[in-house]
Amino acid sequence: MRRVIDEELTARQRQALVAVALNGLPLEVVAERMGTNRNALYKLLHDARQSLKRRMLEAGLSADDILSAFDA
Repeated sequence: MRRVIDEELTARQRQALVAVALNGLPLEVVAERMGTNRNALYKLLHDARQSLKRRMLEAGLSADDILSAFDA
């Protein structure tokens, strides 16, 4: 999963995804730290998730596999 994140996402997408999905920071906090607004951050995260989903599906992982990667 980490390899896919490193290879598939831009540095900005990676920064946002790690902050929100892995570190559990609120969108408002991440948006402020990144110098953007909540809507732009939401779009950035959406694009990042779409890229990851496409790459993981290409690797033969199911939707359940993908979702379970974010369960913790």
